Amino acid sequence: MRFKSILLLSLVYFAAVSCQVQSKKAKEEMPDKNGPEYSSAYICPMHCKGSGSDKPGTCPVCQMDYEPNEDLIQTDSIH
Repeated sequence: MRFKSILLLSLVYFAAVSCQVQSKKAKEEMPDKNGPEYSSAYICPMHCKGSGSDKPGTCPVCQMDYEPNEDLIQTDSIH
């Protein structure tokens, strides 16, 4: 009986530890979405580091055409 209790506690401990490690890895892999590659009016579809512009054009890294940033909140309003 004692062996089963130790085994069960060990399994619970390792399951908890592995979940924490996976959660930490997921947070580390999330990109920083504050750079121009995410916050500009026109962005590279590949979100290349340092890309993005206020005007249409091409990405200096991968040469893809910039696309309008659909996530950008427009501050200009027509009244």
